[in-house]
Amino acid sequence: MKILACFVLAAILAACAQSPTRTESATQSPKATSPWAAPTSTVRWNEYACDLIARNQVGQFPAIRTLAYLNLGMNNAIIAAQAKGAKPQGAAAGAAATILSYLYPKDEQAIAARLATETAALGANGGYRQDFTAGVAIGRAAGDEVVAMAKADRSSAPWTGTLPTGADKWSSRAQPPAPPLGPQLGSMRTFFMTTASEFRAPPPPAINSPEFKATLTEVRTISDGRTYDQLRIAQYWEGLSGAFSAGRWNDTARGAISERGLGEAESARILALVHMASWDAQAACHDSKYVYWVPRPTQVDPDIRLAIGVPNHPSYPSNHACISGTIGLVLDAQFPDARGRYFEMGKQAGESRIYGGIHYRIDVDEGYVIARKVATRATEVGVPTDRPFTPRGQ
Repeated sequence: MKILACFVLAAILAACAQSPTRTESATQSPKATSPWAAPTSTVRWNEYACDLIARNQVGQFPAIRTLAYLNLGMNNAIIAAQAKGAKPQGAAAGAAATILSYLYPKDEQAIAARLATETAALGANGGYRQDFTAGVAIGRAAGDEVVAMAKADRSSAPWTGTLPTGADKWSSRAQPPAPPLGPQLGSMRTFFMTTASEFRAPPPPAINSPEFKATLTEVRTISDGRTYDQLRIAQYWEGLSGAFSAGRWNDTARGAISERGLGEAESARILALVHMASWDAQAACHDSKYVYWVPRPTQVDPDIRLAIGVPNHPSYPSNHACISGTIGLVLDAQFPDARGRYFEMGKQAGESRIYGGIHYRIDVDEGYVIARKVATRATEVGVPTDRPFTPRGQ
């Protein structure tokens, strides 16, 4: 476990600290590096989006939604700009400013000022600034289309269900009492799947079955003898500050992109693929959560000692396994030279929830099953390079 933890942390540091001075294919190994190489408009606006997420502390689910729509908009804007011979950098900036202003209206002036400063820095005259401004207009139009998608994704629809009762059903432990988190996510529009229920997990074992008791015993055993490494891994992946785990994965993806010196279009395509896939994984996970309502380990065994906080939603399956597993698999498919590094990170994220005392092994294992299905679908459908992406979800 200690070796795995060191390997993963070294991979994260390498991804964040290296970037080559020449453009390379995503399948090639990185070469000469410098930390300021290939700072594309797409990458910089993603950095800014993560700052907005952190500043507003919107929560994990809105963070995932932000990065999915942001990168979809920039990808579509760049494709439209290339078709018209405009600057993709301007298109990415225009789309980003439009989408982020919609998602963070109280920061609209600051977002507009950032774009204005970026434009002004190109000088008062010259063809480059004109081309950039033309790209911004194209990006704003693409951004408006994505904002319309976001408005219709049912994210604001109220949940009208009821809480089940019984010892075998999850119940809120929030103080003061609060409604469950994300029960509507399974009914929202997906990007690559047709519906969130498409990859629904199978029914879990009954709470009084030997299989369930064994998975509960594992959590209790870890709780009673939690190691320093297990505690550190659990807390590392908890992600309750900054841009949450969505931002941590965005940073990892940006590091991989810059490490290889990828250009504007390829950067946008990969980030759109990663974050739209993570949204689908979250939707699939929450569809299953609110079908089965499996109680958290501490509800079944109150003597389990927690290393992290318990999220206010059912246990089965694990969000971290679903989402981080999906992102890891998608990144590995885009960067095969990484030799599975990113899914190893995703698996550590899933295991971290068992170490923390908040998930069973069955939660994590079924989360990986969902991750594999979502990642396979996302990479098969892909993000086209010759036309805007349109969500497949209903």
